[in-house]
Amino acid sequence: LAATDPVAVNQLLNEVGAPPRLQTHISGESLLNDGSAVVFFAIFSSLFLKELNIPGVGEEINVEEGFIIFLKMSLGGFAIGFGFGLILVILMHLLDRKLYAE
Repeated sequence: LAATDPVAVNQLLNEVGAPPRLQTHISGESLLNDGSAVVFFAIFSSLFLKELNIPGVGEEINVEEGFIIFLKMSLGGFAIGFGFGLILVILMHLLDRKLYAE
């Protein structure tokens, strides 16, 4: 299985004359898919390594723990991205004010 390539999809949307907002939605959906793939890879690789019966490698994860890991990683990623974005907006605002003050 593989995720769709947003570059190819956006190119196709350009050719058919789709609105730019649709391209933005496709790109955002692609980011969500990539993030979900990373989370699921972490969960399933841990399960696979547990099945190899190598001491100290992998762990048994049930469905409930899997959902908890998914929520922690998803919400944690959102919080970190939101925090960095907020800091950058504040910095850009402060720098813009300093440039106009001169």
